[in-house]
Amino acid sequence: MPNLINFTKLTREQKMMVFDWRNDERVAKFMRSKNIALNEHLKFIDSLKSASDKLYFLVEENGEFIGVIDFININDNECEFGLYANPNLKNQGSKLMRIIIDYAFYELKVSRLNSCAYNFNEKAIALYEKFGFEIYDKDEQMSHLRLERANLEVKTI
Repeated sequence: MPNLINFTKLTREQKMMVFDWRNDERVAKFMRSKNIALNEHLKFIDSLKSASDKLYFLVEENGEFIGVIDFININDNECEFGLYANPNLKNQGSKLMRIIIDYAFYELKVSRLNSCAYNFNEKAIALYEKFGFEIYDKDEQMSHLRLERANLEVKTI
């Protein structure tokens, strides 16, 4: 059973680990802002304490930190998610996706889950599509994907 550690509850050591992952070249190349400064990282985490439309979690499973998931633009109907795996581990994407879908639909109780990925990030797009997400918009840089809770429940029957 995975353990979700809210970013607002991270230890100093965990904040530094997340900072290192986030700036790792294998992760940063898929982010809108490629590298972030430590003070920016710490200030962002602190800002989450008063944010009502954002949740960020460090995911731990069997004593190992496997990645980060986040939910932004949270409202009664929908939210957007993001994720990145511990860059030193392989094959964590499906685990993180299951956690995201469960949390969004059964904890946040939204009816729609959105995300976007750079068009060149074919691995992420394939992962999202594997979990039933469909591309609803695409521009020269990004693919925008969506999963409706109603569609998910039809597929699981």
